[in-house]
Amino acid sequence: MLGGEIEIEKGLNLPMVPRIYETGTIEYEDTETLYIVEQKVCGVELRKVLNEGLHFSLKEAVFFLEQGLNFIASIEKKGIVHRDIKPENIILKDDGNVFFLDFGIARILGADSLTRTEAIMGPHTPGYAAPEQFNNLKKEIDSRADIFSLGVVTYECITGKNPFREGSSNALEVLQRTETITPVHHTIKGDTQSQFMALLGAMMGKYPSRRPKTADQALEWLEAAKMTFVYG
Repeated sequence: MLGGEIEIEKGLNLPMVPRIYETGTIEYEDTETLYIVEQKVCGVELRKVLNEGLHFSLKEAVFFLEQGLNFIASIEKKGIVHRDIKPENIILKDDGNVFFLDFGIARILGADSLTRTEAIMGPHTPGYAAPEQFNNLKKEIDSRADIFSLGVVTYECITGKNPFREGSSNALEVLQRTETITPVHHTIKGDTQSQFMALLGAMMGKYPSRRPKTADQALEWLEAAKMTFVYG
């Protein structure tokens, strides 16, 4: 965890982000080492849940998506883009509540970027990053990149498969599929008019302009879609 990441997390004070209680440096083996005292989160990494073959029901997926969108809405208001929402960075508690971790490549919009403007690719995780993010189109990167990533994770929680990694043999193929394919429509019990899957499809739009403009707007779309759900 780097200094910039620590400062971002310390300034958030959000219920879905572990709190940092104390930071400092100590001498360890003749080297100055940074230490962090952070809130302990009791739960399981979402990746482990997926690896065990567990799939979310519609009710679980809605609860997960609501929390994710509220998280994005909160950091959105602070001008922050997480840029690395993926199962490895999400802790799932027994009650279904989630924590979002690792602000290592988060960016404060308007602040100086550490990535060269002429760099071909920006920091990203293949299969979860939006096209504008891995293509380093800085002017187009905002919270809609996080909305894209959350859409992918939610889709994976329902289907058990990442729509862009599935069938790819290397990272380049994953990026090519992210730019070109539309995730296969999936039927989930209770989504009577396919409105939930339609929302995920919009969140995973190839172009930022085709996604919800903000996390708050995505939440509004979700509330409208919930009127068509039938929970078993």
